[in-house]
Order: sequence, then C-alpha cells, then structure tokens
Amino acid sequence: MNSVADLKVVLCRKPGKSSAQSEVMMARLRPGGLFELLSAAAWARALGYPSEELCRKSLRELIALEAPAASAVVAALLDTAHAEPLDVTLRCNGERRRCFRFHRRFDPQAQSIYFVIDEIPMARG
Repeated sequence: MNSVADLKVVLCRKPGKSSAQSEVMMARLRPGGLFELLSAAAWARALGYPSEELCRKSLRELIALEAPAASAVVAALLDTAHAEPLDVTLRCNGERRRCFRFHRRFDPQAQSIYFVIDEIPMARG
C-alpha cells in the first residue's frame, strides 16, 4: 500500500443500484492511494457535503485533526496487518464533527482495503 501521503477521495465510477441507495458508508482503499467511496450518497448524507465537493477532498482533509495527527490516523488505516476497527472523527460540512468506526478488511488478491463505516455517538464533555 501507499505511504501516509494524502489519499484522494474519489467517487465510485460505476455504482451499482444497491450501493447508490445504500444507507451504509462503504469505501475501498485501492493501490495507488485512491480512497474510493463505494456508497457516495451515504457519505454525502452523513457528512453533509455535495458529492462533487466531497470528491475534491483528501481523506486527511476530512479527518478532524491537525496534519500530523491526521497522518497518523491515515497510517493506521493503511496498516494491512491489523484488522481491528478504528474510531475516527471526521469533519463534516460547516465544520461540524462526527465520530465514525471504520471496520476494515484487507483483500490480498485485490491489494485493497475495504471499509464499512458506521457512526458512533460522540462523548459529551
């Protein structure tokens, strides 16, 4: 897989009918560093960005941390040796923040990491 460089968010080029209408946030990290949204409509609803704007962002831009910490989260997501879920706070449209759990599996044949993401309640402090 790639280094910790900015991973470009792209929309799935040919979404299936079921993924276009899915409520579940799904993504695939492809070789070359593309973070492909497999259910772009679900991502747009959850984060509040229009799809066109969402696809112009990098994954690191969406992570609600300063650059060094965001890079560490991206590095953890790239780790193919570990499959435990990661809790990640994402920056939504209007600078709101929401916390999501990234469940991930590495497919060695495709050399890709697949993600299913669900929202988790943020602790009130």
